[in-house]
Amino acid sequence: MTYELFKHQLVENLRTFFSADTQISIQQFPHNNHLILDGLTILEPGINISPTIYLNHYFEQYCSHTDFSVIQKQILQYYHKHCPPDSIDTTFFTCFDQVSPRIVYKLIHFEKNRELLQEIPHFPYLDLAIVFYCLVPESPYENASILIYNHHLAYWNITKETLLQLAGKNTPALLPFLYSSLAEVIFPSINLFPICGQEVTQEVLEEESVPMYVLTNSQQYFGAACILYPNALQEISENLKDNLYILPSSIHEVILVPASLAENPVELSQIVREVNLTEVAPEEILSDSVYYYQREENQVLLAQI
Repeated sequence: MTYELFKHQLVENLRTFFSADTQISIQQFPHNNHLILDGLTILEPGINISPTIYLNHYFEQYCSHTDFSVIQKQILQYYHKHCPPDSIDTTFFTCFDQVSPRIVYKLIHFEKNRELLQEIPHFPYLDLAIVFYCLVPESPYENASILIYNHHLAYWNITKETLLQLAGKNTPALLPFLYSSLAEVIFPSINLFPICGQEVTQEVLEEESVPMYVLTNSQQYFGAACILYPNALQEISENLKDNLYILPSSIHEVILVPASLAENPVELSQIVREVNLTEVAPEEILSDSVYYYQREENQVLLAQI
């Protein structure tokens, strides 16, 4: 069946599993990098929040000859696993005094999000943009947040400069940075690799000629913004006694490479482009660029490669 028929049939079938006053709908949700996904929501009576179940992936399964009934069962299982027991109080978002302590920032690509940036407060940063969101308190969903739009500023009667000042203080405090070697990140999961590849992977990591470090935040969510923290890169570079190349592996983290150990910086740029093309979901790509941190000047630049 076509995608449109797939969506229609799915909604009709799901209605048989819920009461008549349950609202089941499919809407388009904009994502990072100008990606639009179809999201299914199920709002049962008395509940004002629902997990969003993105259907594009499920249709791909169907096109790969997965039976429709199997996909329907997967969607129901996902919903029941993630459906909240109660509604959440969203009135806090109308009061700026309650919102202000939870305003934080993240980084997205400027050019790939040009249309979105017309609607949200932002500040250019290299080839990226600093944008703002609010962490939702006591949410049943991990990393629940609300993106801040221009009309929110008008409602709160504040400027985007106020947002930047608040986020500059809140983000490092609420989402402190974490950094560790790439080997430390991978070793705990090495038994998830195919058996034939575990020994080779371990050997490569142990003999790594150019050490790499992962920088993210405590939630490992929108953690690439840690490069904006006042002391993060400075502390790491002082510890490593080196300038740093910064590889944007996704919107959630960056990879740091001691500059003096990178024999061929051109290869770093090739790595970033290849990983973005083959390993990173389109909505989670930050940039194809490589950045350079100068510790003496304490500043981040686009790397001259």
